[in-house]
Amino acid sequence: MSFIRFDVLGSLQVRHDDTLVQLTGHKYRTVVSYLALQPEHSVAMEDLLHAAWEKKRPSSANHQVRKMISALRLSFDEGWDLVATSQEGYMLKLTPKQSDVSEFCRLYDQAMSSSLASDEDLSAAYSALALWRGRPCEGSEPRGQERRIFELMEQHRVLLNKTVQVFRDRGRSDELTSILHVASKIHGHPVHTGSDVVIPAPAVRPGSSAPALGGLRSPSPVARPMPPVGPSCLPRDLHDFGGREREVDELQKLLSGEGPHPLLVATIHGMGGVGKTTVAVRLAHKLARYYPDGQHFVSLDGSSSASTASVSSALGVLLRQKGFPDEEIPSSEEGRLAQWRTITAGQKLLVVLDDARSIGQVEPLIPPSHNSACIITSRIILNGIDGAHHISLGLPDEDECLEMLSCMVDQHFDSEETQDARALIQQCANLPLALRLAAARISTRDFLDLRELSDRLGSSASVFSELEVPGRSLVGRLMTSFTCLEEFDHDRYLRLSLLPCPEMDETSVAASLGVSADWARRACRRFADRALLQRTRCGTYQMHPLLLHAAHLEVQKTITFDEQRRIVRAALLHYNASNGLVGASRISPSPSPDGHVVLRTITRSAELAARLGLQEEFIDLCVAWEGLVTLLLDTQQQEAVWNLVLAASQQHPDQSTRAHLKKVVRGRELDLVRRAEAADGRLVARGRTCTS
Repeated sequence: MSFIRFDVLGSLQVRHDDTLVQLTGHKYRTVVSYLALQPEHSVAMEDLLHAAWEKKRPSSANHQVRKMISALRLSFDEGWDLVATSQEGYMLKLTPKQSDVSEFCRLYDQAMSSSLASDEDLSAAYSALALWRGRPCEGSEPRGQERRIFELMEQHRVLLNKTVQVFRDRGRSDELTSILHVASKIHGHPVHTGSDVVIPAPAVRPGSSAPALGGLRSPSPVARPMPPVGPSCLPRDLHDFGGREREVDELQKLLSGEGPHPLLVATIHGMGGVGKTTVAVRLAHKLARYYPDGQHFVSLDGSSSASTASVSSALGVLLRQKGFPDEEIPSSEEGRLAQWRTITAGQKLLVVLDDARSIGQVEPLIPPSHNSACIITSRIILNGIDGAHHISLGLPDEDECLEMLSCMVDQHFDSEETQDARALIQQCANLPLALRLAAARISTRDFLDLRELSDRLGSSASVFSELEVPGRSLVGRLMTSFTCLEEFDHDRYLRLSLLPCPEMDETSVAASLGVSADWARRACRRFADRALLQRTRCGTYQMHPLLLHAAHLEVQKTITFDEQRRIVRAALLHYNASNGLVGASRISPSPSPDGHVVLRTITRSAELAARLGLQEEFIDLCVAWEGLVTLLLDTQQQEAVWNLVLAASQQHPDQSTRAHLKKVVRGRELDLVRRAEAADGRLVARGRTCTS
């Protein structure tokens, strides 16, 4: 007859001769685990149904269980009668050699009834402990068998402590290395062989007890445990958290296993200050109950080039959070990694890795257990991590920002306050960190209300100066986004910030910086992957206004005046030649820009021209764009444009050129007035026609 073996002291394994029986499906494994935990004992159908269906069971539940039993029998060929049908339900008829649970109980009785003085008894104790590979039924723990699992683990703890004491007395502790590693992950405690108690008894509820089930011998009555709770090392969850409900709900369904396609690794990517860590911490607190063996948090400092955490140092943090003293943590990265993987295998852990800089920095830290989850935040897209769910955390819209701000200041806005709040949100460019600092200025009574702060921001030369809070710097946080770049990329990014147009395409980048189109394409995509640029459409990007402002501050310190002038001049000439940012010269042709893009480009160009002495190039640009200005801007905006041109003409150093430019501008203004009068005349005539 063929040999059949059921092992549950670890993940469920069923062997038929030398082949593992494939037990596909969580419910199937749960039913088999329930039976294998109690060989030679009949299990009622109702108990199996309760174990397999946590929520409302379907009408076909009984039929499904019977099909599972039939499938199990068929996998054994002539050994099908090992799964017996009883009056109550089903039973596994197994000898001690066919069940690791039965074999452990037999060896446990032999070891605990002796002093382990003889080699035979000591060998029995060692053999009993060597049967364990992890927590009983790891990954398929059946509901209704919690007490049984606890009693087995308690027997393992008692026998382990007794065995270690004897081996230590004989000077043979090194022979228990593999057993102690497994014990660490079974009980979630680091093993300290220098003390009398290797694994401490778990906390219990006073006055409660768990009587042994039939056939399971326990050394003494044991108390029923509280739900296992590992170390909780999460930062505090903000009570004034608002918004981001869609992202948090989406990730909670995935990481809790409640969704149809659960994933246990998630990355959150976005620009600095967008709220990645806040979302990750809120999510981790919501998920904590699903991961009772511990919730861990490690800051990897990926946005700081000087203090980015190495894999070895991050492993040291995680091992200390697990309870290991420094003297028991290996000095090498390989040793720490082996220790981390050993103690976490089979556990239900939640690990938050914050501010990662690369895939190589986080992949070794992801818990190896298929029951554990990992949340990773980064300013860099980490979509190279296999089997992970990736979410890009963009800027919240104005309504979501309004909800955030309302929670931050703990105030419900009326209609007038809502208008002031929206103005403040626009000045903060929808960046959650900027809103957080603005709320701090209000809560500390630096400003009486939203309107006073909004007015100050509107009149201030820099948003950053008004949103500085002791210990927190908005400009400092944003600057780390590009100061941590390699020197070459850092320099090129600052040069990009000089381009006047709020939307930059790859062709304009190549023309302005004097690089190839291929280099411009790769650079823009690289910056977008690091959340330094946002893609607006294929081949077109924009820079967040506050990030742009921070880059401008850095430009003044690192790029010479002549180089700034050369870059801006090349950009103005390119815009002029490309006929308003459209045409065949673009690498990714797109529709004409809207009026906002045209007006913003002209306004910014006027500022740069005045500072860098490029008035003539600016005026030429406006003349070339006259058609766009007429088509896309209203009369008031057109007048503002020609006033900028007039101001530029008055600043030209050459007197004759200045007079000529002034004449050109006056002609444009006169033409604008004539067109406006003609339009008014047509409206008046149309009104008279309607009246008649």
